[in-house]
Amino acid sequence: MASNVQGLPGDREAHIDVQVFWAPAHGLAQLRSVRLPVGASLADAVVASGLDIALPDASWREPGGELRLAVHGALRQADTILSGGERIDITRVLRVNPKEARRQRAHTKALAGGRGAGGRG
Repeated sequence: MASNVQGLPGDREAHIDVQVFWAPAHGLAQLRSVRLPVGASLADAVVASGLDIALPDASWREPGGELRLAVHGALRQADTILSGGERIDITRVLRVNPKEARRQRAHTKALAGGRGAGGRG
């Protein structure tokens, strides 16, 4: 793996390589690669990536927190054991259903004389 992998050096056989991704509401998205011992958890990966200090709070450690952890789009708990090659996404709870938000924007645009829900521009 690339030399920018953070975490533990050493034998590939005893370690796994994973990625941790965080996209703040404002600012640049961050993707960090880390090397961890086999048996490491999602929490271990977040801490090894250094992103834990960039997060607005530590609620990702709790199942019902504002920030959550996902692997392959499925929510996981912080103590879930990782497999090599996985990417951990740190996500926020949705405040509004995305479909409803699109409907509201299209409706507002139509009222303002835009091209309506089916158009672009």
